Amino acid sequence: MELTVDQALQKGIAAHKEGNLEDAERFYRAILEAQPCHPDANHNLGVLAVEAGKPLEAIPLFKLAVEAKPQSEQFWLRYVDALLLAERSDEARQALEGGKRAGVPSEKLAALWEQNQRTPSKADKKARQGFSVSEKRRKLAKKKRIKKNSVKGSSAPAGPSQDQVDHLMGHYQSGGFKEVEELAVSLTREFPDHPFGWKVLSAAIKQTGRPTEALSPMLKFIQLSPHDAEARYNLGVTLQELGRFEEAGARYRQAIALEPDFSEAHNNLGMTLQKIGKFSNAEASYRKAIALKPSYADAHYNLGIMLQYLNKLDEAEASYKQVITLNPDYPEAHSNLGNTLRKLTRLDEAEISYKQAIEIKPDYAEAHNDLGVTLKDLGKLAEAEASYRKAIEIAPDYPEAHYNLGITLHELGRLKDAESSYQHAIALKPGYSEAHNNLGLTLKGLHRYQEAVSHFDLAHDPMAVPKSLECLYIAENYGSLLERIHNFSKSKGTNIGVAAVSAFVSHQLKIQNPYEFCRKPLDHISVSNAREFACDADCLIKDILTEADSYQLGWESRTTKFGFQGSGDIFVNPSIAVSNLERIIGQALAKYYDNHKGASERFITSWPARYKLVGWFNRLVKNGYQISHIHPTGWLSGVIYLKTIPPSNNNAGAIEFSLHGHELPIIDENIPRQIHNPENGDIVLFPSSLFHKTIPFTTDTERCVIAFDMQPAVDPT
Repeated sequence: MELTVDQALQKGIAAHKEGNLEDAERFYRAILEAQPCHPDANHNLGVLAVEAGKPLEAIPLFKLAVEAKPQSEQFWLRYVDALLLAERSDEARQALEGGKRAGVPSEKLAALWEQNQRTPSKADKKARQGFSVSEKRRKLAKKKRIKKNSVKGSSAPAGPSQDQVDHLMGHYQSGGFKEVEELAVSLTREFPDHPFGWKVLSAAIKQTGRPTEALSPMLKFIQLSPHDAEARYNLGVTLQELGRFEEAGARYRQAIALEPDFSEAHNNLGMTLQKIGKFSNAEASYRKAIALKPSYADAHYNLGIMLQYLNKLDEAEASYKQVITLNPDYPEAHSNLGNTLRKLTRLDEAEISYKQAIEIKPDYAEAHNDLGVTLKDLGKLAEAEASYRKAIEIAPDYPEAHYNLGITLHELGRLKDAESSYQHAIALKPGYSEAHNNLGLTLKGLHRYQEAVSHFDLAHDPMAVPKSLECLYIAENYGSLLERIHNFSKSKGTNIGVAAVSAFVSHQLKIQNPYEFCRKPLDHISVSNAREFACDADCLIKDILTEADSYQLGWESRTTKFGFQGSGDIFVNPSIAVSNLERIIGQALAKYYDNHKGASERFITSWPARYKLVGWFNRLVKNGYQISHIHPTGWLSGVIYLKTIPPSNNNAGAIEFSLHGHELPIIDENIPRQIHNPENGDIVLFPSSLFHKTIPFTTDTERCVIAFDMQPAVDPT
């Protein structure tokens, strides 16, 4: 009957206590074949290695044990002891600190250090080769060595002849992997205790596309080659290809323990750590690989990908540029540099990077697609269309390229063509939420409202819900519209877009607002000034305006017309001036809540206990304005005016609030609205569901603001 892991562990421990060390080892290794990171099996096998006088085998086993079970005092003491006896003092010091952080009593670690730091005699030094810390353990190790030699002798196990090796390798080099597999199987039967046949067998099986079957001979090869770091690395590569990232990581760690300067193992360990979400550890692994091998382009590239994912864009840019310095013909590095530059809103530079990637690799579909996105953002719609079509020519089954082509065709006013592109994307990727959403927008533009509602529903996206309501309103399907709003009102959570539509619809249809978030949003507008919260507010605003010259701003064309907007959150890694501004905004938010806390609106009664402030810089130039919009990811939104235009009689540059937006049909023209002509330092706060816009101005003066949302904090899962 097959044993469970726990049963195998108990049998191994029992055999160990009885002195049946070979049986104990067999049980422990069987456990590690199934669970490479098993802490007790690694620890106990390490103890066997120490007792057998094999310190180098013990160290990686103890290391895996403490990583898997850092709370074990015994594991840390064994690990430190082994390092000290192996005369790896630097690593032992690091392990001592690790043990302290894990809670091992300092006095025990200190005693262990002192015991092993005493100056040994010549006889003791010779005995240290046995890796023992006590006379009893030295005798046990000696006893086992004598027993081992008496059984096996001092010679290595018999292996294949040179003719057999040459014959097999000839087939391997010529690509005859079926013959190689047959020959390797024959060798493993003739020489089961020699590693060569197992190594070639695993390679041949893997070459024929059967990585799972290759695992068994790989493990056998490792068992017969306990000091072979490359064997563990190759096993890690196979496990990584199979998506078994934690097991792959354990094998890379084993390889590194045997060969600390194995740069490829550090790099691949970083890849597995990144896959399981351990980003700081992944970064450390990539940086270690680079430190060991500064010219390692792949490690620089992988580091760049991770930094880009973490939104550390400046660092990612530096990594990609280092890759290109080392290997100018690395198309993926050029392409990902383009992605990073695009996120930094340096679109002209991004365009150049994508084109360099394509020059190196003309059939690089992803680069053609990403170039198209950049060209669209630059307003070069015809060129963007050509790029997307090239990506589709190279990769017809590329749903994102079809989707992006649809966006550009829609902007070009070719709605029928856009519909076709979105349909292609959905056919390739049926659950493509963004494609369903944009197809809904296109169908809405084609006045096919019921079809649009169907695709908004298929998007399964909270942002698509209010768009479906807008379609029902335009189609005058008021019954379905109100039924949906009532249902949404009963559900958990808040949808800011639904609140905005509901406020407008209820006014137009002369009914009570059925959505409970903020039934009368115009009653909750508040204006204060930064000078109320800080006497040096004017100097602070001046400092921020000076800093604004260094912000990464992009020409914005969706909500902002004739203006620039920042792409990132200004409150992430803020300057001192911005930190002070954030504190002022926090005081304004607290005052706002105190002034409104008596209201019965859910907007106030469910006020977030914790929130995150997200802000962005916006600059309008001559003829600039913002179209009517809401902030669908906020709860309370606001704007602080850093630079305003001179007062005028036509409210130029003012902010206007209204229930109406998104060009919805108007039944009752008497729509309430409020206008505020701002001064420098004004802080205007309002519910995120309230439509607002900036009235155009024609003066040469710029209007500069920081807009922000108070977003409910989400507890990490």
